[in-house]
Amino acid sequence: MELRRAVLFLAMGALLTLAVAPCQSAEKPKEEEKKQEDKKKDEGDIWTEGDRTEPGRRRFQLTNEEIGRIMKWVKDKNPGKLKELEELRKNKEEADKFTNKLREYATEEFDKVVRERFDKYRQRRQQAFLEWLKKEYAWEAKELEKIKTKDPNLYNKKFDLAWEKYRRIYEAWRWNPELGKVLKQDMALKHRRDELVGKLKKEKDDKKKKELAHHLWEVVADRFDLIVRRKQIAYDHLLKRLEELQKRINEQKNEIKKWRDNKFKEDAMKERIKDLLEGIPKFKWN
Repeated sequence: MELRRAVLFLAMGALLTLAVAPCQSAEKPKEEEKKQEDKKKDEGDIWTEGDRTEPGRRRFQLTNEEIGRIMKWVKDKNPGKLKELEELRKNKEEADKFTNKLREYATEEFDKVVRERFDKYRQRRQQAFLEWLKKEYAWEAKELEKIKTKDPNLYNKKFDLAWEKYRRIYEAWRWNPELGKVLKQDMALKHRRDELVGKLKKEKDDKKKKELAHHLWEVVADRFDLIVRRKQIAYDHLLKRLEELQKRINEQKNEIKKWRDNKFKEDAMKERIKDLLEGIPKFKWN
């Protein structure tokens, strides 16, 4: 049961996060290289260690285009706050404060930008799901396509039903195609099982009942094998996660050993004081 819950949780993880993923604007190659270099420096910097976001968790970030749009709104609707925002924007250490103030001074436009971002994400998700549906359940995708322009309201209702029906399989497929195939087969077997059970309950002829019972036995046996396979996939994934965690544990252990060295501590402190005095921020301290 625990393995089953684990695999379902991991399979659904990608879309359970409702926070909008950060979207970055296009940058010049040199700027991108500098960004990567700064990232490497930060990763090896003891002073920024506690401020970094944990792996797998992303922080909401506005693109430069979105910021420009909101700043223009402030200029038109709330000009008295423009200078304060411009000063905050210049200081990278004040990035979080800048975002909070931007939301406070331009709530209407800020919320509009967030809604539009989510709508775009939802549209991309919908399109990706439809592409998958065409490959795995072509007949259902064709039925949706037929009514898309003829009756948009009916299309939306049918799409929602298809999403509700196949979402678990689709999301598992994205995480692990093998698991997706197993869940697809399992859905078909459950449908066949229910069909056979219904017929068995109504059938009066003993010979036909025996034949139906034999088919039901085969279906249940196949489902059992799929359940075992699903647990094996979960087990394999957990083993992989365990190996990754052990690797991180070893890295942390070595890093702590390094940082406990008095010479390293002294050098790190000197470097930090130098950065503070020269006014070269490496990370967001607020």
